[in-house]
Amino acid sequence: MQGKASPTKAIAERGVYYPGTEDLAPDEMRVVALGTGMPTIRPKQAAACFLVELGNGDKFLFDIGQGSASRLAAMKIPMDYLDKVFIGHLHMDHMADIDSLWIGGVKMNRTYPLRVWGPSGTAPEFGTKYAMEGLRQYLHWDATTLAGLLDSRGEQLEVYEFDYKGVNKVIYQENGVTIRSIPAIHTLDGSVSFILEWNGLKFAYSSDTFPNKWWLEHTKGVDISVHECFA
Repeated sequence: MQGKASPTKAIAERGVYYPGTEDLAPDEMRVVALGTGMPTIRPKQAAACFLVELGNGDKFLFDIGQGSASRLAAMKIPMDYLDKVFIGHLHMDHMADIDSLWIGGVKMNRTYPLRVWGPSGTAPEFGTKYAMEGLRQYLHWDATTLAGLLDSRGEQLEVYEFDYKGVNKVIYQENGVTIRSIPAIHTLDGSVSFILEWNGLKFAYSSDTFPNKWWLEHTKGVDISVHECFA
């Protein structure tokens, strides 16, 4: 019909990103806010969760608070290619939906382990390893009943706990991507913030923190900065 705009043109004119409609160039970084909410989630706003996609094919989740798994589904982001998640601290609004990412990913055909990075604590029971062991126990029945039905490789859970006191410490370095952690100031000791570097681009994610000297020093000049706080 004469004068009818094409769907591609219509999408471009809206200035909005729609899942699956925009290719990522080999040198680009894309950050998708899947959850930006308060600890008490709302119907239209999940708790903290940010997806970083890189032009080299890598994808990283920073935090995965309650409600964010449904946002992954709403954005049509398949869980089977999400295998790396970095947790800033162990409050529910930053890690509650990791159960859906782990077992849900298996059910959505993830055939490789879920890899989790998170900080230590002032005692072992305040660290990420302890929390993830509890997750294994909590979902033992679910994981066991999948045996023989789905590819069991996706049921593996690899946990990388690092020292929360490390300042600008490298905690991940693969495929040209470097991720560092810095201490955050939030309730108990053990909270951290993250800095990702790749291809001359830099992304900083605070998780929950008060403004502090480490953030001011080590995130200066980043391309994208996500700083969380609430009153």
